[in-house]
Amino acid sequence: MPGDPTIHHTSDLRGSDGTSEGVSSLVVILVGAPGSGKSTFCDDVMAAARRPWVRVCQDVVANGKQGTKSQCITSASAALEEGKSVFIDRCNLEQEQRADFVRLRKVQVDVHAVVLDLPAQLCISRSVKRTGHEGKLQGGRAAMVVNRMLQKKELPNLSEGFCRITFCQNESDVKEAVKTYSQLGPSDILSAGVFGQKTKEAKVQLGIMKFLKKIDKLDFDASGKDSTPVGNLPHDTASIQTSVTSTCSMELEKNKEDLRNSNSNCPSQRSLIGDSSMDFVHTLAFPSISTADFQFDLKLASEIIVDCVSDFLQRFDNIRLVLVDLSEKSKILSLVRERSANKHIDSSKFFTFVGDITQLHTRGNLRCNVIANAANW
Repeated sequence: MPGDPTIHHTSDLRGSDGTSEGVSSLVVILVGAPGSGKSTFCDDVMAAARRPWVRVCQDVVANGKQGTKSQCITSASAALEEGKSVFIDRCNLEQEQRADFVRLRKVQVDVHAVVLDLPAQLCISRSVKRTGHEGKLQGGRAAMVVNRMLQKKELPNLSEGFCRITFCQNESDVKEAVKTYSQLGPSDILSAGVFGQKTKEAKVQLGIMKFLKKIDKLDFDASGKDSTPVGNLPHDTASIQTSVTSTCSMELEKNKEDLRNSNSNCPSQRSLIGDSSMDFVHTLAFPSISTADFQFDLKLASEIIVDCVSDFLQRFDNIRLVLVDLSEKSKILSLVRERSANKHIDSSKFFTFVGDITQLHTRGNLRCNVIANAANW
């Protein structure tokens, strides 16, 4: 079986005097959300490695306890002085967080990035289910942390100072990357460049906050239609905005009297009947949490939901939120309603819908600009 063509062995890289021209050590900066598998990646490579590696993790860098970024840099520098290669096991999702580690690059030290860009839902599921995590990020709290961190994600590029960047979008990609780094001999080097990155044409789902911030900047004329030409929007927003402007929020296709009559026996749907002042708000619907999967404390979860809703509505105008649950008997639904009432949140800006989230329009006559999925938890 032929070896990895991107690996250049020492015997292939001899100078005019017969000595090796390869670098002696590597710094591999892991980039990924909690639950993406950074520590597992390090462990798998080190278990089969042909060169000495040191894993530097801020969660345990201070004699087994959580330390500082400065301590990580000191530990990595010491390992490089000993001729070892280093894994930087931190999230490193923002360029600013990576910069100090990239500066470890020297004549005899190359700096690589391995980006574990796995689906958010997978990262969240792993994070909430794990126990005994070094950084204590586990259980229900992990879902919110992962989502917030991913909203700030900045994918690395060569201009930051990396020699090589490997992108992994699925488990198969991760296994290939593990194999590549495991096969490296003491003085072997890898080809420079970017490997495995999605094409620029690939569709990328915008984070909810980024989407709403862009919508918030648009001007609306007196008729409620977007007055900003689609052609003037950023490329990644234009296709989304086309559909948004053609289906502005809360389009009441039937008259309100007919709707009241049809919903008279369904209390959970009455809250969807709005007045004319709400006809052109931007609407975000989000599903109730799955307590079976995420093991949430229901009371705490309801408090977090309502507090976040309250904060969100204070920061954005012309926005409303809809919590969707499959069952009228849902405990989390009743807790959210109770806390929302106690906090005096405007019921026209935050309300609930019982039923399938895909039937918001057909059953509730409600059009949404954004519908969140489970990964947003």
